[in-house]
Order: sequence, then C-alpha cells, then structure tokens
Amino acid sequence: MWEPGDALDEGLSALPAHDASPERVERIRARCLEVLVTRRGNERFGRESLGGWRRRLEPAFALGLGALYLAEAVIRALAVYR
Repeated sequence: MWEPGDALDEGLSALPAHDASPERVERIRARCLEVLVTRRGNERFGRESLGGWRRRLEPAFALGLGALYLAEAVIRALAVYR
C-alpha cells in the first residue's frame, strides 16, 4: 500500500551524496586556521578590549533587561486569571 511518506523517502534516497576531495579539505582547513590565527592576533574583537566600566555594566544591563521581561510576562499571565 502506498503512503505519502514513501515518495519522500524515495526522493531522499535518490539524492546523490558528495564527498570533498582530500585536497579540498586541506585547503579549507588551511583557510580556517589562517582566519583563526589572524582573529586571535587582533584583540579588538575580544572582551578584553572593552573598557573597565563597560565590562561591569554590560552584565548588569543584561540582567536588568531579563528581569523586566520576566516581570512583564508574570504581569500578563496574572492578567489572564483576573
């Protein structure tokens, strides 16, 4: 008996599978390593470059926004039961 899922399974099994050649894998790996090395050398992308006040203020700000969101969710949930 034919079922709708059978056509999908047949279509998926008919898709060709491709593997990358070892040379291509090595080229991609070399490019990734090169990018990682240059980003590690460039410290402006890290948290260490943030100012002292910003490093302390950022988590507090995120916590405050999370608390406001949670408070609003509780207020709206309680409004349903009034």
